Amino acid sequence: MAGPVTCDAGPLIAFAWTDCLQLLKQLFGEVWIPPAVRAECLAGDGIDRERIAASLQAGWLRTRAPSAKSTSLSPSLGPGETEALLLAQEHPKSLLIVDDRLAWRYALSRDIEIIGTVHLLRAAEREGMIEGAESVVATMRAAGYRISIDLLEQVRQRHQP
Repeated sequence: MAGPVTCDAGPLIAFAWTDCLQLLKQLFGEVWIPPAVRAECLAGDGIDRERIAASLQAGWLRTRAPSAKSTSLSPSLGPGETEALLLAQEHPKSLLIVDDRLAWRYALSRDIEIIGTVHLLRAAEREGMIEGAESVVATMRAAGYRISIDLLEQVRQRHQP
């Protein structure tokens, strides 16, 4: 992967809520979010909003708009997923961080490289950035994020050294 990294709102909010945004910075250096994702992440109050705003201010999390007009790719995709997919599609060697199944299917059908939250947590665990991905997954689940500990175990089994 040599291109930019684009993130959808769901994973970004989950990482922010668990105080793990620094993992994205450590893994990628810079992460792009489209305007619709930014708006979704900065709506309302909460610690996740504060952490995302601080990351934008720090400059490693950057807002980038897709040049393509943000037309709906599917009635089931929200504006954030749509813009994130369009932005990633414009940069052929980019990586898209997304957990939404429909967005995954669309990305795969367009040869967009994708990664989900569980895979990122496993990568951070392998690199020694976090002690155990289970505790982060549990915290994300407790906050209402739909993420599976079973998927973490599947990822571990597939990628054992």
